[in-house]
Amino acid sequence: MGKSVVLLLLFVVIVYVYTFRKLKKNRERTKSIDSVRDFHDSYQHLTSKRQMPDRTSIQKEKSEYYRKYVTKYNSSEDYREK
Repeated sequence: MGKSVVLLLLFVVIVYVYTFRKLKKNRERTKSIDSVRDFHDSYQHLTSKRQMPDRTSIQKEKSEYYRKYVTKYNSSEDYREK
């Protein structure tokens, strides 16, 4: 029983040291990777061609085409005969 516990603890320590070293190597290797910057760089050609219009110009365009209607919900009248 004592030998099996010692072997089990030895196995756990070996696995722990192995994973710790592997994670440390991985961390050092991927330290210089910037995924967000790479993503933006890869899609830069799409965003530079068409400029996004600002919000005020969009609102002006909508207000030119918008016609305000009076409905039964926003009118001051209760009932209108036809």
